[in-house]
Amino acid sequence: MGVPHLDSGPMRAEEFFAFTATRPDDEKWELIEGEPVLNATASRLHQTIIRNLTVLLDALARETSAPWEVLPGLGVRISDISVPVPDVLIRPATFTGVECDDMIIAFEVLSPSTANKDLRWKRKAYATLPSLRQYVVIAQDAVEVVSFDRANDFAERRFETAESVLDLPVIGACMDLREIYRGTGLL
Repeated sequence: MGVPHLDSGPMRAEEFFAFTATRPDDEKWELIEGEPVLNATASRLHQTIIRNLTVLLDALARETSAPWEVLPGLGVRISDISVPVPDVLIRPATFTGVECDDMIIAFEVLSPSTANKDLRWKRKAYATLPSLRQYVVIAQDAVEVVSFDRANDFAERRFETAESVLDLPVIGACMDLREIYRGTGLL
């Protein structure tokens, strides 16, 4: 039999999916430039914001019979060696499988351990997807949301008060920051 040769190159997406299929469901893995990365367990504030986003967006989708769906924690294939997982995404409502490459809006809730990656690497990586129209980053320690929109060449727009309204033009919606931060104790 001998000793098998190890591939010292970056992990590919198919290898990554085979690997994550063997991991417990409560682990959140991402493939970032060929390296599998295990994310820390999310805080209560982080999960509260994700729940608020998901509930608000899902209600809007149902009310309007939207041709899109909202999903938390789904991998997005950026390339054969990068499959990041946004906290929440919106994509066309035709999904099957464990990944997508057609999200139209991505949401990330900043954590101390992921803030730099979310603001730098993910922003640039997500912008390479032709389908992406908006990337929204949400602070979990302050009422502060930053939106990067393709229509404005991904220029930064900041929303910093509970009365601010985040617009999501690609789905024809607006969200009050008060609703995004409901139950966090930050208002």
